[in-house]
Amino acid sequence: MNILHTSLFTSGTQRTTIGAGYHNVGKRGVLRTLNENMARQAEMHYGERCGHLPLDAQNISILVHFSTPAIRAQVQYLSHLFGKEITACTFDEFKAEAEHITEPTPLVVPYINVPETETYIRDELGVQVWGLPGQMTHVLKNKALFYQLADELAEDSFRPPDYTIVDVQDVAKEAEAFLCKMEGIYREVGVAQMYPLGVVLRAAESDGNYGCCLVYEKAGAIIVVQNGDAEDAHAYRCWHDALTQAQENLKATMFPPKETRVVVSRFLDLADSPGMSVIIIDGQVESLHWNGQYQKPGSTACIGTSTYIPRNTYMQRMQHRYENQTTAFFEAFLRKIAEKCRTDFSSLRAVANVDIMIPTELERMVQKKRKQPPMNYLAECNPRWTNYTDAILTVLGANRKEPTIQNMRAVIQAGISTIDKYPLPAKVDLQILRDQIFERDQILQQTGTRIICRMAKNPMGVIFAGNIKFAQQEMDNMLARVSG
Repeated sequence: MNILHTSLFTSGTQRTTIGAGYHNVGKRGVLRTLNENMARQAEMHYGERCGHLPLDAQNISILVHFSTPAIRAQVQYLSHLFGKEITACTFDEFKAEAEHITEPTPLVVPYINVPETETYIRDELGVQVWGLPGQMTHVLKNKALFYQLADELAEDSFRPPDYTIVDVQDVAKEAEAFLCKMEGIYREVGVAQMYPLGVVLRAAESDGNYGCCLVYEKAGAIIVVQNGDAEDAHAYRCWHDALTQAQENLKATMFPPKETRVVVSRFLDLADSPGMSVIIIDGQVESLHWNGQYQKPGSTACIGTSTYIPRNTYMQRMQHRYENQTTAFFEAFLRKIAEKCRTDFSSLRAVANVDIMIPTELERMVQKKRKQPPMNYLAECNPRWTNYTDAILTVLGANRKEPTIQNMRAVIQAGISTIDKYPLPAKVDLQILRDQIFERDQILQQTGTRIICRMAKNPMGVIFAGNIKFAQQEMDNMLARVSG
């Protein structure tokens, strides 16, 4: 079967009567074991976002815990954008409606299908859930489990960086010991004076840089960046003070009754850190190839994504050499995880992502002097939709195209760029700006360019598609008008 033209959400010729997207980015999904405040921060900004909708269903909704005016306004905007009526629906409302449908089974597409979500949707709502099974999601999204499994199952070309797993109460002490070990290695291979010294600290259930700390040396100071926010970085005079503060920062984000582990990994000198998503349909795997990730200077946090464009000739060579290898590695790894979880891979319909890290020439030299094979590093696995894949489906919906792999690739080829937090003037009227974006987008789409409001916040979530540079210019022109 050729899956390139198969709808992600439709099995055979049967069209789903009722379908819903569920953007569970907070406590009930992506950040399930972080504390309430951290989860609430994510929900406040990303709660309106939901592009992973089964738009080929007859009745389409977005599942919400509470239907707020802001969510209803964004859903109305999406209805106009997609040319289909979409409703914000509570779980009780969805359940009442789904109870009257038996064939075909109503479908819910969560952002991430963690075991808790899977159980509730399948058992409490009594409907079909789309995505990787909860057991696979659990082991892949947990940073500690993922690195341990990668050590066991991965191949030499893609490995975790040097790391150790510690309890959050021991982070400062263990990270300092880990740094001493890394510093010794740098002295041994002759790069101590040129290699940046640092550690990346990630709560096992961290996601999207919520629940992470970057600690590194720069210009004689020790810099601590919490939750990927480079604008809130703090400098310290010594490692002990910096790591102690990092430990306190992590403790403030975590919920110890559920998870206490922290992954301490080596801060790497990197040329780039592309992501790569695959689509699985009935056991077959197709890649969307590498995608770019925007990062602020001094931070590892992804603030946006794009069609991959190599930043220099070195990365052109790396893409040519390793892009297909990334796909082959990730497919083989997913199959091994499915086998471990006793899951029938041929039954799966899902999306999954892996972020890799491409070393600089300096890091390649360190690998060689340590007598290691040439390798790229694994950053994390996202067994879910991502900023990138959710945006691609949003563009397909706006273009009135079926959600197929071939159509997703066409969006990528034409050009797509997403910004999570696009800066706006302080007193801009978000409703007026979103209306202007919609009006301008309706004109621009005639030439294949799109501007889409993803989250009507300040800063705003925005998708640019087609002629990216022109779309950004148009956005800036609109902002100049509304702020003038």
